[in-house]
Amino acid sequence: MNTPAPPALEPDVRDLLALLATIYMENDRPEKAAVLLSALDALQQTDSRALAQLALAQLRSGKPDKALGTLDRLAIDGRADAVFHLIRAHTLLALQREDEAAAAMRAYVALRPAGADAAPGGSSAAA
Repeated sequence: MNTPAPPALEPDVRDLLALLATIYMENDRPEKAAVLLSALDALQQTDSRALAQLALAQLRSGKPDKALGTLDRLAIDGRADAVFHLIRAHTLLALQREDEAAAAMRAYVALRPAGADAAPGGSSAAA
């Protein structure tokens, strides 16, 4: 017996829900953001950014185990970018897995965009 595909959302509706999740995150409401992003995920309407945001919302909601599971899905799909490694480092630290967190932070530093270590105003932090 085949499971029917989830209903498709109009792109505007998907974008609105993603925007609302971002607003919830910016206003310290990660639980609400996680609910919206989980709904989008259940409807297969998430991309790499939305899954990373879901993992961050889960982490900030005090659910690092769920966040790690979401991050594992991103890694399995080969979508591990710098942001992925940063969220993973914080998640592993929350789970008291310090050695793995340090390795994830090293991966983040290696992958972060050029110039990300510059201080505001264009001068380097070492100056």
